[in-house]
Amino acid sequence: MDAWQRLSEISRLRFIARSANDSGWNGTGNGSVVVAKLDAGTITFSESGNWKSDTGQELNFNNVFRWSLDDSGGAIRLEHLRYGPKNPVYLFDLVPENENRWQSTAPHVCRDDFYSATMILMPNQIELQWAIKGPHKNENIHYWYS
Repeated sequence: MDAWQRLSEISRLRFIARSANDSGWNGTGNGSVVVAKLDAGTITFSESGNWKSDTGQELNFNNVFRWSLDDSGGAIRLEHLRYGPKNPVYLFDLVPENENRWQSTAPHVCRDDFYSATMILMPNQIELQWAIKGPHKNENIHYWYS
């Protein structure tokens, strides 16, 4: 599976966050990704870097995500490991729409907010487009992994 192989080779990330609301989260980030292969169907992304808001505020960030292939290889699951590997936060399963585009099957629900994503395999990078919608959120985050 090309998507799985390409995910396992990631080492850098950059992202742009945009909010239609006045949330203060408009900005850009850059960082590194350390990929760990846990088994043939599971990898983690340990992400770290710097985020800078459009108003000049800077923050360092660290995240760990777990990517898993389902048993048939037809979907890729994404989980956030903010509470550790034994207590993952399930985000969604991505399934292919075509050879270069994957879509979340259902949004992740966090209180009143809905998180969904599209993963696009580009020639030299992978783009992960997040959409966060809710009563107080209307945000898009575009990640580029290379």
